[in-house]
Amino acid sequence: MGKGRYSVIIIFFIWQGLTSGLLSQQSTLITQYMDNPLLLNPAFAGNRNSLAIDVLSRQQWIGIESAPASYYAGIHIPFNHSMASAGATVLSEQTGPLMYNKLTFDYAYLLRTSHRSFVSLGLRAGVDHFNLNVSQLPVIDFNDPEFSEGMENEIRPSFGAGLVYIRPSFYLSVAVPHYSFASVPWASESASNFETNYNLLFSGGFFIPVTRDIDFKISGMHRLVPDEISTTDVSLIVRHSEGFRGGITHRLQQAFGIILGMQVTDEIGVTYSYELPVSMSPIVKRGVHELSLIFDFTKHIVPNRNRRFLNRKKKEKEQDEEMNSIRYF
Repeated sequence: MGKGRYSVIIIFFIWQGLTSGLLSQQSTLITQYMDNPLLLNPAFAGNRNSLAIDVLSRQQWIGIESAPASYYAGIHIPFNHSMASAGATVLSEQTGPLMYNKLTFDYAYLLRTSHRSFVSLGLRAGVDHFNLNVSQLPVIDFNDPEFSEGMENEIRPSFGAGLVYIRPSFYLSVAVPHYSFASVPWASESASNFETNYNLLFSGGFFIPVTRDIDFKISGMHRLVPDEISTTDVSLIVRHSEGFRGGITHRLQQAFGIILGMQVTDEIGVTYSYELPVSMSPIVKRGVHELSLIFDFTKHIVPNRNRRFLNRKKKEKEQDEEMNSIRYF
């Protein structure tokens, strides 16, 4: 690829942040948001009543040098004989000369609001790491002050919070998943000008049974970004009791995609998605690939009746066969 085109791509990546002399980093957009809720809301920690591990890779514009790439891993688990849960997430993103890493620790507490509903409250604390190597940019004017200083191993604290209301057939969620402190005493001047925009996320989903073996899962998410463009995602997934699932997703006026997945075993699931932008700009005409693995280990999780959806009319034996709390959300 020629240096001229490389320059266009890199400038396209960071142009939105150069307005008013500030460089900014928005939070991650993922197609499979419905299967990786902990990334979006700490209140989802422990929601599967298992030792839950999620791993995701997102590759944009494959074949273009220095195209955006994201890698995510999350782990969360409920505490036995308790309504509390804990989790942790790791996110790494690289776009041209910019590398952004994030480590968070989550805590959630489940409150029963009725026999068939819960509210989960979550808190998050974390740390952000930035690296910006401007020497990788084939700039035209080397005296341009916007490209004169980089950032090397800059670190800053962050926090987040969220809430989820859960019933057997639907859930509603609101969260500020990530807020980073730009002004910290140890930050360099260039790092102080690097802003991470906080997002207010609203999400939800519900199930529509069609037959004994097939149901629909409808999910949605609205990302409200102050002083920036907000986004709305909607998804429709068809699921079979044998573990196969597939569907479509659409980010309004921005992108659409397909999602295919299967439950390989009771403990392991895999999902692939392909997203294509609505605008076929020469720069972004290539699609986005996502591949995720989902693990659920229940061997060391003590069944907790307090975490289950209860029905007074059913006998205890029948009660044990019901959905174990919010595991399948």
